[in-house]
Amino acid sequence: MQARVNDAVIYFEIEGPENSPVVTFSHSLAATLDLWDFQAAALRESYRVLRFDIRGHGKSSIPPGPYSMEKLAADAAGLLDYLDIRRTHFVGISLGGMIGQVLALRFPLRVEKLVLCDTACRVPSEMLPVWRERIRMAETEGMSALAQETLERWLSEDFRRNRPGISERIKNMIVRTPVPGYVECSRCIGEFDISRELSKVTVPTLIMVGEMDLSTPVSAAEAIHEKIRNSELVVIPGALHLTNVETAAFFNDRLLDFLAKGT
Repeated sequence: MQARVNDAVIYFEIEGPENSPVVTFSHSLAATLDLWDFQAAALRESYRVLRFDIRGHGKSSIPPGPYSMEKLAADAAGLLDYLDIRRTHFVGISLGGMIGQVLALRFPLRVEKLVLCDTACRVPSEMLPVWRERIRMAETEGMSALAQETLERWLSEDFRRNRPGISERIKNMIVRTPVPGYVECSRCIGEFDISRELSKVTVPTLIMVGEMDLSTPVSAAEAIHEKIRNSELVVIPGALHLTNVETAAFFNDRLLDFLAKGT
C-alpha cells in the first residue's frame, strides 16, 4: 500500500488485529521493510504491525534531496496521520533508530514506547570521511561495490555461513537500494547529533545492541542509555549490527516482554 506523505510516496504494510496496539518498525539504511519479517511474524497475532520503506528505499519514492533526519521523522508522523494512528510503539534499527529518537522528541505524543536497536544519538566527526567514501563508491561504482563489506559488518561470519539464504536476501536488499536514496540518507547519518536533546525523551525506552556491533558499538548504546532516564539496555552476546535478524528469537522475546510491561 502507498500513502502520499509530505513530498514523498511512502510504501507500507500493515497487518494484525485492527483494535490491537500498533507497533511501527523502521529499518536501517540500505534495507526495506522486509528487514522486519521475523518481528512481524512474532507480533502480528497480538499487535497491529506497521512497517514502511523509508523515502529513497524499497518501494517508496525517491524525492530530490536534501533529506534530513527531521524530514524522515516527519514522514513517519505523516504516515501515522494518514492511517489515523494516534499513538504507536516505535521500533527502529540503525537509521530507523535515529528516526525514532527524532520522532520521540518532535512528536512525543505519538510514541507510546520506544525501542532503539543498534543505533546512536550522534555520529563522531571522525566517521565523516568514512561516510564520504561510501557515498563516493555508491555514486561511482553502484551499490554492488558496497554490498559484501556492508553484509560483513551487519552479520557474523557464522551466521552468513549457516544461514546463506537469509544472508543473500539481506545482500540483495543492499544491492537494490536506489543510489540517490542511499546517498541522501547517508548524509543524514553523517551529520546526525541529537545528544544534547536526548534527555528530553520521557517515554519508556528499550535499547538493544549487538555485543560485536562495530557500526554502532555498545558505547553508542550506553550513551543513549545515559541520556534517557529509566531506559533499559540489553547487550546481545555475540551479535553484530542486525540483531533482529541474527538473534531473532532472543530479540523478539525481549521486545515482547518490554511491550507487555504495564499493560
